[in-house]
Amino acid sequence: MGTRSIVVTLLAASACGNGSPPKPDSAADGFDRNALLAHLASNVYLPLQADFAAKAAALPPAVSAYCTALDAPTQNAARAAFGAAIDSWEAAEAVLVGPAAMDNKALRGLIYSWPLISPCELDRRTASRLANPGSYDLATELVNTRSLSAIEFLLYPPNDNHNCPQPPPGWDALGANLAAARCQLALVLATDVAEKAQTLYTAWKPDGGNYVGELAKAGTGDSSIKTAQAAVNLVSDGLFYLDAMTKDMKLGETTGIQVNSCQTVQEACVREVELRYADRQTIALRRNLFAFRQVFTGTTATSDGPGFDDYLAFVEHKDLADRMTASIDAALVDLDALPASFLGALSTSYAQVVTSYHAVDKITDDLKSQFLTVLALDIPDDVATDND
Repeated sequence: MGTRSIVVTLLAASACGNGSPPKPDSAADGFDRNALLAHLASNVYLPLQADFAAKAAALPPAVSAYCTALDAPTQNAARAAFGAAIDSWEAAEAVLVGPAAMDNKALRGLIYSWPLISPCELDRRTASRLANPGSYDLATELVNTRSLSAIEFLLYPPNDNHNCPQPPPGWDALGANLAAARCQLALVLATDVAEKAQTLYTAWKPDGGNYVGELAKAGTGDSSIKTAQAAVNLVSDGLFYLDAMTKDMKLGETTGIQVNSCQTVQEACVREVELRYADRQTIALRRNLFAFRQVFTGTTATSDGPGFDDYLAFVEHKDLADRMTASIDAALVDLDALPASFLGALSTSYAQVVTSYHAVDKITDDLKSQFLTVLALDIPDDVATDND
């Protein structure tokens, strides 16, 4: 499907919202929801999409240079470009709304499929594609063998061994060509991610699919989103990444506070660590909360407009707004104090990681309860309602 077709399909889906009938506007409270939506759309969401598109566009040339030289300087440059791209995406997806959230997050999965990744299948593709390039068809690949997740594994392979029960066909013949084969596959995937990033940015741009206008003008004839309240609910849904992914998966499962695949309790589970090959989860956590704060407060490095804190204050719940903002800032301090290596933190600073979990939990406790109740918003279907 071409870029134009994807944009059209995504925008056509926007009228469906989150699958539930939108609540009517609570117009009696007098808060200007469209002002909040317009500010967040133009000054938070659109810059996040623009930044990711730019960072993703820089990834294929860097990987291509590495594939040509196969030396340490170009490898480091390719890894740096990957780091810039994934760091940018970690902010964008932490507040996901609009085109990348539609159709069961289909576009999101093509950009970044974590936690879905199959090292064994990537080893199979590495061997088979080098032996017969014509046999590889990216369009038929599942998300667990593409996206930034797969690129990470290919640029940061843990070793030269395969990850399958038996050697994949052609693996033993790779020999000294293994690094080149992995790099060539990474280049194909990086090119695809760059294209998907541009598709997403185009879907948001006023001169493209104009999802920025869809949000800003929700409830008017210029938007397919039926009410401004429904649009606010879509934005609110995006904030719950902090609960389900940042807190529960990235912090809870890695520390054994939440059920994990290692079946550990109050002990580290490295298998659940995000970006464990590049060891970038600490940065990912910070970027997640950084973006959450921007949407909640409406404050960025270059703008300050209405956010959810202003909405809460307007309806006479400034105490809740102040408490949540303070909790966000306290959690950011805790995350900033974590070692740069999250894998190292689990080994040497486990208690500090647990402290960060509880700091984020304070935010999400309010998010899942009073925040929703005061603003008459719905909790996403896939988020637990207990204050764990």
